[in-house]
Amino acid sequence: QIAQSGTINLVAGEFAALELLYLATTGSAMIELRWQHEFIPKQIIPAAAFSPPVRASTPRPPDRSVNVSHEPQLAWNAGQAARQHDVYFGDNRDTVAQANVNTAGIYQGRQNETSFLPGSLAWNKTYYWRIDEVNDASPQSPWMGPVWSFTTANFLVVDDMESYTDEEGGRVYETWIDGWTNKTGSVVGNLVEPFAERTIIHGGRQSMPLDYDNTQAPFYSEAERPFTPVQDWTVEDVDTLVLFVRGAATNGSGKLYAAIEDSTGTVAAVTSDLDLTSTTWAEWKTPLSRFSGVNLRRVKTLYLGVGDRNTPAAGGAGRLYIDDIRVMRSAP
Repeated sequence: QIAQSGTINLVAGEFAALELLYLATTGSAMIELRWQHEFIPKQIIPAAAFSPPVRASTPRPPDRSVNVSHEPQLAWNAGQAARQHDVYFGDNRDTVAQANVNTAGIYQGRQNETSFLPGSLAWNKTYYWRIDEVNDASPQSPWMGPVWSFTTANFLVVDDMESYTDEEGGRVYETWIDGWTNKTGSVVGNLVEPFAERTIIHGGRQSMPLDYDNTQAPFYSEAERPFTPVQDWTVEDVDTLVLFVRGAATNGSGKLYAAIEDSTGTVAAVTSDLDLTSTTWAEWKTPLSRFSGVNLRRVKTLYLGVGDRNTPAAGGAGRLYIDDIRVMRSAP
């Protein structure tokens, strides 16, 4: 018998979304959902406490997230009766909470998709959003959603691995090009879903698995992340590439490197001294000045690899986890 628990804040008169996930692979199984409070003994949650999931739920990024990209894609799970979605977005909680379809600047329109692009946002600022579910055939429509929030990062988010899904077109290996295409010894992502890693993570809910195999030609393993359009890695006086890496005790020999290519095809690489057998997350900081000759105002591709791309030599094999790639200021 396995029990897991967590804490949520319930506010009188407001709905809270609960999602229970489980996996049973063999034999019979039973699962129970209980609650407990200082005035309520631990007990199975009574059916009367639940209502049909008619409101939007499971916001992405999750409510109160921090260090969110300045150009995020907001997404949610639709209510079961929804046919369309009214989107509200702004930088004041009360204004978003009280807005209606006539509130200019806050109401973003009615749409069929369960995602929304708010555009380029300010650095280190909190934004609020709300989704009302709509079905003109129902007299209860619209179903007003809760107000969610997130705070943008105070650095340039290169890739936090949070946008990838298991759907075709959204998988991590469809953005990060690996050995299946570039013919090196790399493999990005798990072979079966979830394709991004959801247990070994540094921040958020996902990281990127990167397998390397330098035991055979070409004796280096490389994953590449192209940018369209090219990125400016000089904005807001940023000057340092930062990423978080975790290895495995069974990993073979090799050195992690990063390389940057600009729009003219100029490439420069920097090698780390990280221990790839360490099973704790390590922060690797590299001054952008070390990428000699690259035009940092027009970054076209980021490469992450194990080995030596310029002078390949036989090495080991193993798996790394990569998360929270960012470019930031070295000092306040």
